[in-house]
Parts: sequence; C-alpha cells; structure tokens
Amino acid sequence: MSEEQKTCRFCLQPLNEYDMGEKNGYRLVACEPCGSIAVKPWLTQAKLDEFFGDIQPEAVHSPKPEIKINNARKLIQKITNNFAGRRFLDVSCRQGYAVVAAKKLGFQAKGIDPYEFYTTFAKDKYDADMFEHCTVQDYAARGEQAEVVFCVESFCEQLDPEGYMEALSKMIATGGVLYIQEPDGNSFHIPKNFSDWDYIDPPENFSWISEKGMELLLARHGLKIQKKFFTWGPFMRLIAVKK
Repeated sequence: MSEEQKTCRFCLQPLNEYDMGEKNGYRLVACEPCGSIAVKPWLTQAKLDEFFGDIQPEAVHSPKPEIKINNARKLIQKITNNFAGRRFLDVSCRQGYAVVAAKKLGFQAKGIDPYEFYTTFAKDKYDADMFEHCTVQDYAARGEQAEVVFCVESFCEQLDPEGYMEALSKMIATGGVLYIQEPDGNSFHIPKNFSDWDYIDPPENFSWISEKGMELLLARHGLKIQKKFFTWGPFMRLIAVKK
C-alpha cells in the first residue's frame, strides 16, 4: 500500500481505517480521525471512463422538472437575496434545473458539467449558451468566476478532491459564496449498515466526506464555513466564504 492510500484524502491524517461494508464489488472504508468514507482501492480515470463507456448513459428529465426548478429557486433565495446582474455558476449542473432557476431570478446563470451527456441534454432543453461541457479545474484555469458557486453532490465523484477544492476557491468572486450540498459520510442519520444506503452506488459515486473532513478541506484552500443549514437527512448543506 502506498503512502497516499494510508492517508485520508480529506483530513490528510493517517486513515486508521475501519470497514464499512461492500457495494457493487467495492470495499468501503472509513477514516477514523474525520469519519469520511471512500472506496478501496481508489478509482482511476481509466476505470471511470471504462464504466461510463460500457453503460453509455443518457440524461432524461426528472418526472416533474418544474418542481425541481422551483425547489432550486427557493434554495438559491436562501443562499442570497442579491440576484440582479450577479453571476451564478452550477459546477455540476446535470439536467440544468438550478441554472434555469437562477436565470429566472435575474442571475447571469451558467452551468458546467464534466459529463457531456448532461450538457447535451441541457443545451437541447434550455438556452444552449448557458451550458458547457467542462471540468471545474479547466474552467477555473480560464480565470472564470461567479458571486454564487453552486456545488451539489459532486465531491462524491471527484478523483482529486484537493485539486477540485482549489479550483472552486479560485472561482469565487470577491464577496461571493460557495454553496455545498453533499452526503455526509459521518452523519448520525446514515443507515446502520452503510452499504444499504440507496445513495451508495460505486463507481458512479465513490467517496462520502464528513462535515469535519469538508471543513478541513475548505480551510486548506482559504475558505471557512459561514452558515450551516439544518437537515433531517444524512446530508450537509453549507455556505462557505473566503477567509
């Protein structure tokens, strides 16, 4: 086992790992210091490319897209009440519902996604200029920024969480915020048998960071949690700002 495998990718402490079960042929292990959970062995880009190439995924509408858009609008209004002319960026835009909601509120709204089948769908259904097939790292490298960076359930799909957070930090404009919504691998509400949780589906997702792990990851890139939203379920909902 390499040194990297012995160190938690989120808190950077020695794992002192303990077993959390198995799912889809992947072993699930938790980090004792911070409680984050990940597959072992860690995935590679080649493995992910092979998986998505085999299943050839295609995006489809949720059963009631207008409800999704309305829910996203309400959430964005909780994050900020300053819309007109400001930039909104959904970094894992999927079918584009949050981007459409932000546009309706008056934002300069944009959505990117690393999976082309999602942006192809969104471009077909909505204003194509609002969507781009692009990684967070590549987008940040162009110097692109936004006052609201919207990040929902994407850390659990990142091979390089450190580089991902670094890019997100660069994207936040002066006075802007980063909204994070993510399954919490150390939540009190996760099932007793972790692998029974419907959300666990490697290799489509393969890490479940704890709130403690997220806080440490944010801090390493000059970010701090400004606000936490209450949730009954095993998810964290946070607003982070630059220190």
